Amino acid sequence: MLLKTLYVRFYKSFNYDYLRKSATNAVPDPWDVLEGGLFYPFVRIPMEKQITTVVGANESGKSQLLAAIKCLLTGSAIERRDFCRYSAFFSVGKEMAVPEFGAEFGDLGDDDAQTIRALTGLDADAEVKAFWLFRFNKRTIIYVTGADGDWVEKSVNAKALEKITLPTFFEIDAKVPLPDSVPIDYLIAPKSSKTLRPRSRLLGFVESLIDNPDWFTSKETVTKAADSLTGVYPTYESGRDDVFLLSRLDLAEKLLLGVAGIDKSAFEELREAVKTSEGYANGLVDKMNERLANALNFPKWWSQDSDFSLYLTLRDFDLVFTVRDRTGSDYSFSERSGGMSYFLSYFVQYLSHKPTGGQEILLMDEPDAYLSMLGQQDLLAIFSDLAAPADPDKAPVQVVYVTHSPFLIDKNHGERIRVLEKGDADEGTRIVSNAARNHYEPLRSAFGAFVAETTFIGNCNLMLEGQADQVLLAGLSSLARRLGSKDDTLDLNTLSLVPAGSAEHIPYMVYLARGRDVDTPAIVVLLDSDKEGQDIAAELKKGYRDRRLIDDEFVIGVGDLNAATLTLSTDTLQETEDLIPAEVAVLAIKRFAAEVLSAHDAAALAVSLTSIEPDPGQKLFRAAEAAAKAASPHAERPLRLDKVGFARAILDVVEHDASDELRTRTLDNFAVLFRRLDKAQRDAMRKNNRDRTSKILNRLRKNFIKDNPKAVTRRAVEEFLDTILAQLIDTSPEAETVRDAVRRVRADFELHEEPHTLVDDYDGLLTRLEALVYEPVRQVQDDPA
Repeated sequence: MLLKTLYVRFYKSFNYDYLRKSATNAVPDPWDVLEGGLFYPFVRIPMEKQITTVVGANESGKSQLLAAIKCLLTGSAIERRDFCRYSAFFSVGKEMAVPEFGAEFGDLGDDDAQTIRALTGLDADAEVKAFWLFRFNKRTIIYVTGADGDWVEKSVNAKALEKITLPTFFEIDAKVPLPDSVPIDYLIAPKSSKTLRPRSRLLGFVESLIDNPDWFTSKETVTKAADSLTGVYPTYESGRDDVFLLSRLDLAEKLLLGVAGIDKSAFEELREAVKTSEGYANGLVDKMNERLANALNFPKWWSQDSDFSLYLTLRDFDLVFTVRDRTGSDYSFSERSGGMSYFLSYFVQYLSHKPTGGQEILLMDEPDAYLSMLGQQDLLAIFSDLAAPADPDKAPVQVVYVTHSPFLIDKNHGERIRVLEKGDADEGTRIVSNAARNHYEPLRSAFGAFVAETTFIGNCNLMLEGQADQVLLAGLSSLARRLGSKDDTLDLNTLSLVPAGSAEHIPYMVYLARGRDVDTPAIVVLLDSDKEGQDIAAELKKGYRDRRLIDDEFVIGVGDLNAATLTLSTDTLQETEDLIPAEVAVLAIKRFAAEVLSAHDAAALAVSLTSIEPDPGQKLFRAAEAAAKAASPHAERPLRLDKVGFARAILDVVEHDASDELRTRTLDNFAVLFRRLDKAQRDAMRKNNRDRTSKILNRLRKNFIKDNPKAVTRRAVEEFLDTILAQLIDTSPEAETVRDAVRRVRADFELHEEPHTLVDDYDGLLTRLEALVYEPVRQVQDDPA
């Protein structure tokens, strides 16, 4: 059973759907009508089957939406104090009302459907695909549609409602990070008797004892020092800070006992071994670290460092969480960025959650607060695994999360976005229905800043001539993903589509991106193959401002695609619109006309426009323009076909109106282009990383030689090699080649022996270091010689 639609009315900032109420053609649903026949429609928020992303400006009601889901599912915490303050029904009279919640539930199992039939009095063979549940001010009602299409409603009490297996929710707390350490006693103690033993307080107490030996010279000095002793002793008084620390320690317990599966008896054994056998204690900790590493498999999820590992270090009677990064260095949490411990917290909560057996909904409020851009992208991967688990034994979870960050927006799935907007006066919060269709325009307001696909944001940037190209590529790639294809699409989370405005602006845009800084982003250019596009391609290949800023292989013309793999309606391939079948273009013109013309004129054009037949050498869009003009009912005011509007109409038509054959033909054509662009993206990013790495390594090598002109100690070479490894942030073949070369240098020059002695063959070392720097370039040469 899935939550398909959430309904909210008179709850905090959610008053009612004022736009629907003001529509003259609105047809009330039975739950929208109050006593006396007053029409106050609920605010409706559609929910995605997998992931729903809720965005909006501050105070727009994002967090309240999550609270509304809880109220709906549990029927608890529905309080008078939460009634919308600016509602006309907010009162201090005897009949004070409470907020109201409802939902549409779909994808019912056979047992659920049978329960609904029994509760509503439907026939045993009646089809029940969905039902609606509403928690009103004084009663709870279930609605279903009967055989005749009319609504059937039934009031139910709490006992009857228990027969329905409603979804349950769980939360990942975004504000509780893993602790720096956890006392062994805390892991051993029964749940009911757990107390605080913060390591910092205990160490402070021991330090006070060491600093004041005169307290213990006699019974009299001990008695005299009693006040001082009790003052420094770490007490266990509960308070806000202690509750927060207990939450963090509880998370550590979930990690070690729940996720890693370490038995509590092992910690009891460790507690005794600390007193008697340090070697045995360290052996136990080593085994615990093996369990921890196998259970986490953290590099799979943490893209920022493939060599990252989390392990335990024994410190007296505490286990300290220690991280090791790609440099091989060890750090405590306090020495790393806060985002690391918070991401680990989310990851542990994700792994330690025990499914209830029924449908579950994950609720998470603003997880972006503590995470970097890459950390947020990694969190998206966790959400995806919850919603569509790779493990067939895991049940899918509906995910609903609130965010302020553009980096937690999955641009491959614009249909998941729900933008909340708060109106003026008594209008309250509403949902913006066209967030993804209108080129994400409402998101700009929701984030409080201009958030667009721009150069300098993405790992790789695809320069396009115009916004219509951006709409077509992003829209059709997202549609193909929604229909189940991921192989022949673009990953819009790693590829930024940058419309330049026209072909002539592209060289300057490339210069802005790559011509003014040391670290430059990867760039791919897609141009039309008409004369203007060919001229710009030649200019880019020649160089802009006397500089070659992009390799020829990354300047792609639409006409470069193999026409034999395409099904075209034109005899030449010049621009992206030429990949659209003429039949789809006809439907798109009709849809565009319905948006911009009167209903009468749009209908007349639809009758007149039957086909599009491009002339030899003519672009499809030009043929579409001519066909639209010829079919216009008023010759003096012909329909002017806007290129962006035409592109948006194509997306709607391909998704909703086109036949399966036309949809397949369209997506197959674009799949050819997507494969070409995807390969160019991967090659551009690889080359960019390789060039960047080579520059950095060469600079480091020169500085190393300058600091050590004639001789160098083995220890200094080790430190230099550690610095080199710290620059290798990916797992590409080139980076692995450098890592292998570093290992060989360490072994051949015996750097681990007598670290403070000089390297014997200094000239040979310099030769090897120079070879090491150029390993990334040499790795990809066709002829290694």
